[in-house]
Amino acid sequence: MTRLPDHVHTERPWRVHELTGDFRVEDVWAVRTPGAGPDDFPTLLAAMRASAGPAKAPLPSRFLFAVRRRISALLGWDKPLTGAGDPVPSLRGRLPRDLREAPGRSDAGLAPLASLYELDDECALERATTTVHAVIHLGWAPDGIGGHELRMAVLVKPNGLRGRLYMAAIAPFRRLVVFPALVRQRERAWRDRGRPGAEGGGAAAVGRAVGTHEIPESIRALGSLSRIDYADVFTLSTETNAGTDTDADTNASACTGAGAGACTNASAGAGTGATAELWARALFGDVPDPVERLIWQGLLGLRLSRGRSPGTVAGWRIAERGEDWIRLEAASWFLTGNLVVRAADGQVSLGTFLRYDHPLARAVWPPLSAVHRRLAPGLLRDAAATVRAA
Repeated sequence: MTRLPDHVHTERPWRVHELTGDFRVEDVWAVRTPGAGPDDFPTLLAAMRASAGPAKAPLPSRFLFAVRRRISALLGWDKPLTGAGDPVPSLRGRLPRDLREAPGRSDAGLAPLASLYELDDECALERATTTVHAVIHLGWAPDGIGGHELRMAVLVKPNGLRGRLYMAAIAPFRRLVVFPALVRQRERAWRDRGRPGAEGGGAAAVGRAVGTHEIPESIRALGSLSRIDYADVFTLSTETNAGTDTDADTNASACTGAGAGACTNASAGAGTGATAELWARALFGDVPDPVERLIWQGLLGLRLSRGRSPGTVAGWRIAERGEDWIRLEAASWFLTGNLVVRAADGQVSLGTFLRYDHPLARAVWPPLSAVHRRLAPGLLRDAAATVRAA
């Protein structure tokens, strides 16, 4: 994954230049495709379409887009334009005849962008809203070492001052989180092309319970809060998602390096051989990623530990553990949180419990909780894939 200088895009004779003379190049990324040849661009596009869809997007991108959708709904950012009479006409009106008649136009797995054209070595997609008119260009180019790679360029034309401010505000998130995650997903799509079940088939069902009175007592009893002001639990079957154990050595090897105490009971988490701590690390990582820091530290003010430690998971302190469960704790000046992971009876459950220690918590958490509930099922499915790989 490499971010490239702008001239790598502007100096090649792409057809998109005929349409975007009044656009600026915002980013150019290289998507590595080992073993690809000059005629493999349609193969990559097909792999990208197969790996597309909201449930398959990387977790950091899902979170940021979910937050953005809620904000834009309030501020009217994402009202689509390019319709009849709109002030931002679609670039389709600029297409020369040969591009208008080019066959096989699709969104290349990048919905809600709409296709402009698709050729044997490049395609372009656009989306125009009240904030910005954007074009994503995908070009197939030699990689300098005998193969070919995808070059993904982002071209934009902000709509007035609001558009310029918007682009400046999202630049750090786009460059540090969204596009690196998108590039990794495209590289994975190339590696997994043609593999049966590479994307895991249909999405597994995740059960959920929201509200202090809806939480099963077997999970609720594992929390430590003197008062629970918010609670939810999401549950995924591990028997149908994590595969079948073959022997005790396989179970033990899956725990290697997971941290002290992670393998105290190799039979925990029926159907996977994974302990509750291993599940917790699969869910959140050993250290918080940029998106987790944004949520937990930036928005909730939680005090998290730095660096890897057998006593923490993603900066949360391991407060207590049992034979088939683990509880993580963190607090800020206005709320205290528990994350409870339980792996038993062929299921893995993630419970979130919060105590509001200041009235500010009642204003901050409810909008974030809606995003949290939207993303939690995907978080469990991603963890199941991680445990499977281990």
